[in-house]
Amino acid sequence: MKNNIFILKKIDEEIIKQLVNIYCSAFSKFYFRNWSFQDFIDLINNGYSIFYSIYNDKVIGFAVVSFNKDFSEIITIAVESNYQRKNVGRNLLNYIMSSADFEGNFILDVAIINTVAIKFYEKAGFKEIGKRHNYYLICEGDNVGQKIDAAVMQL
Repeated sequence: MKNNIFILKKIDEEIIKQLVNIYCSAFSKFYFRNWSFQDFIDLINNGYSIFYSIYNDKVIGFAVVSFNKDFSEIITIAVESNYQRKNVGRNLLNYIMSSADFEGNFILDVAIINTVAIKFYEKAGFKEIGKRHNYYLICEGDNVGQKIDAAVMQL
C-alpha cells in the first residue's frame, strides 16, 4: 500500500481530530487511557515530532517521536484498525529511521500484552532491554485500575 507521510509542524485541528480517532481505534482493545486533542497539542508544543500517513485523502496512521542527541524515543505508532497489517506502520517506522533528525539509538516502551506490536518491533530489529513494572494503567472494563508491565525495547 502506497501512502504519503507528512510531518505535523503546527496545530491543524482536522489532522489532530483524525489522530485522536486513530489512537482510539488502534488501542481501544487494551482499555488504556485514550489520547485527547489536548494531548496532541501538548506534544506539538513540547517539541515532539508527529509523522502521519495519508491514503486516499485520509489519515490512516501516525507516529510520535522525540529526537534527542543520545537516543530517540518512539512514543507511539498507531494505525487505524482497518489499515493494520498493510505496511502502514512499517512505512512510518522506515521514514522515521531515515529522518535527518535521527541519530544513535531508538528506544520505546510497549505493553507486554500488545504482542502484535512487540513482534512488529522485533521484526524491525528492536531487542528487549528491560521492563517497566506497572507502567500502563487500565482505565476501563473489568480490570480497571490494574497496571500492566511494559517491555523496554531498543534498536
